[in-house]
Amino acid sequence: MAVGLKLEIEFSGPEGQRATFGDLKRFVARADAGGCSDEDKLHIEMNENDEITGFSLYLDPNS
Repeated sequence: MAVGLKLEIEFSGPEGQRATFGDLKRFVARADAGGCSDEDKLHIEMNENDEITGFSLYLDPNS
């Protein structure tokens, strides 16, 4: 059975705090370390108003 880990970044957090460039860099570094490739598809996260709130990737825990 395949098991994966989900890595997400949200563009805003509690109390409306916005994600920073550093947050994005840490997301990309973790995705690289987790074995994600340039061809892996992003899963777009949206809210009830169809606004994009972030995105996620599934990582292989065995990589």
